[in-house]
Amino acid sequence: MGNFRKRGVEAVLICVCMVIIAIMPATAPSMPTISVEPSHLKVLQNETFTINITVNPAGYEIYAAQYDLYFNPDILNAISQSQGNFLSQDGANTCPVRNEINNTIGKIEYGESRTGVENGVAIPGTLASITFKAIKCGRSELKLSNVILSDANVTSITTNVSSGNVIVEPIVFGAMFDTGRGEYPSIAGIHNGTITPKHDIIVNCIYTYPCEGTGGHTEHVIIYNDTGIIAEARWNGYIDDCHNITFPHTFILLANHTYNYTIITGSYPQIHHTNILETDDGVITCSEFIDVNGRRYTDWIPAIRLYYRISPTATSNRTENIKVRDA
Repeated sequence: MGNFRKRGVEAVLICVCMVIIAIMPATAPSMPTISVEPSHLKVLQNETFTINITVNPAGYEIYAAQYDLYFNPDILNAISQSQGNFLSQDGANTCPVRNEINNTIGKIEYGESRTGVENGVAIPGTLASITFKAIKCGRSELKLSNVILSDANVTSITTNVSSGNVIVEPIVFGAMFDTGRGEYPSIAGIHNGTITPKHDIIVNCIYTYPCEGTGGHTEHVIIYNDTGIIAEARWNGYIDDCHNITFPHTFILLANHTYNYTIITGSYPQIHHTNILETDDGVITCSEFIDVNGRRYTDWIPAIRLYYRISPTATSNRTENIKVRDA
């Protein structure tokens, strides 16, 4: 009986040991990760966009980091690479040891180290940011290679690597939001209302229909939604193509999404005298119009066209230092 009990105890101990061994990989310390963020992107041809190279130390103290990033130079053109705040997040000085872009072979190199301190950082952050321009339709991998994260003793730390990719899509021309021509009476003022397209619209220009023989135009336009400003542009005066304003960046208004607009007009733009106008492209409303004399209306909609112009002229009214967000 004693031997039987002894064997039973041994069997239980063996089972416990097997369970512990089985769960050890799941409870072992995780490795740091360096990632391309966002990892998957869709952009339009000729669009400029930025990715971040981020590091999650996973409990390790990172003192220095380096990477190479490969991309397809037929699809993308790297414009710039800027230092992030990952290694300097606690106020320590850092020294960039490499920051190179080679658009011929599609390779970007970066390296940075902390200086003047003995400890590393263990809080996730952005190591660097890279800005590209999409020059051709297609798919490009954003492949991280030659990644090294090291501690204060210059000891390399085994690291997980998460690369990314970007798909460049063609711009679809022709789709626009057009209210058509308006009518008199007209006067300059501030228009507020909403636009709800029936189809996706790619936009980089706004045209304002002028009353005949006048310089009717838009002086300032803001397109926004609940998340904030999507696009904003200002008029630069009577410079040749004065009825068009070119936005600083291309943006998309999505079908069946409602967007707010504020349009400040000058001179005598054509007007739709109604509080709601349904067109082939969607619906535009007027919530309030305040004319230059301070009178308020709820049935003055500006006659405009939001569209994509393939080659804005050099004399188009452009804007500077304007924030643009995705719709």
